Amino acid sequence: MAALSVSNLEQFNKQDSTSTTHPRIKRKQSVASRRSSLSSSTGAERWRRLSRGYSISLIGGSHRNLRSAVDTPQSKPSNKFENTYKMLPDEGCKFNPGPVEVIIRSVLETSLHGARYEPRTCAIFAQRISDEIKQRVKEFQLPRYKLVTHVYIGANQGQSIQMVSRAVWDTSTDSFATSCYTNKTLFAVGAVHAVYFE
Repeated sequence: MAALSVSNLEQFNKQDSTSTTHPRIKRKQSVASRRSSLSSSTGAERWRRLSRGYSISLIGGSHRNLRSAVDTPQSKPSNKFENTYKMLPDEGCKFNPGPVEVIIRSVLETSLHGARYEPRTCAIFAQRISDEIKQRVKEFQLPRYKLVTHVYIGANQGQSIQMVSRAVWDTSTDSFATSCYTNKTLFAVGAVHAVYFE
């Protein structure tokens, strides 16, 4: 970069005035005079900050209106459905914890068989196992059920641990399923909560 001087400043101003910009956009220079700010070394630093601080404004309108008109996609009209007033699941469509526990146990065993506990990799394993369990439970196609899947992986060092899960739900329709897996270096607990959505 060339040394900062009055001649460089004038050349910069000429280039700036002859530069081609968008026809709807013009540049406003800062209010502070550039020549007066060159008088000291701190003034040169101040000039650098001010010369970078060009503000872009739109002619004949605000930039916020243009940005919102350009960036915002056209919203589709939302579909309106009538209420079904179904307070209970259909016959045979209720969440059954038994088969889900089998799925959780099989996914944990196949994913963590022979694995060693490493804090960084176990976090990634927990996310992937949780996604796989959720996808396999979704194959049951339980209508109007929301599924929440948790997988916890920790180091197995002979310690004692207690896990508690609490929720406010309807005991006649909502339920959960859990299963555990343990090897020499780690333990894993998988849980699926199924909540009926009225």
